[in-house]
Amino acid sequence: MLKTFHNAGIEVIVDVAYNHTAEGNHLGLTLCFRGIGNAVYYRVKADEPRYYMDYSGTGSTLKVQHQHRLQLIMESLRYWVQDMHIDGFRFDLASSLARGLHEIDRLGGFFDMIRQDPVLSQVKLIAEP
Repeated sequence: MLKTFHNAGIEVIVDVAYNHTAEGNHLGLTLCFRGIGNAVYYRVKADEPRYYMDYSGTGSTLKVQHQHRLQLIMESLRYWVQDMHIDGFRFDLASSLARGLHEIDRLGGFFDMIRQDPVLSQVKLIAEP
């Protein structure tokens, strides 16, 4: 499909949601990282770690500022570009990817890694506010 689109001069942009998973809030089903390490993968409240910090509007927010979450995302993005030949990405709720502890940091780890990456810095990037 991508070869056909590219042969027709059509670029392919993938809509990605790295800010949350399908598990939702503390009442949701265990479908993804919650079963592996809830407080390791998600932003949780310090005083009650069973409850999530919800910056995504879906009930939970992935802890993107952690180096292993960043690595997981970066490897996933590189795969889409290098192996699948995707032309770019539209990041769902990009502001949640740029959060430090609570505030948005345009120079945070996620955007730093994208800017410095020799593969990802060359593709089209769209950030939903």
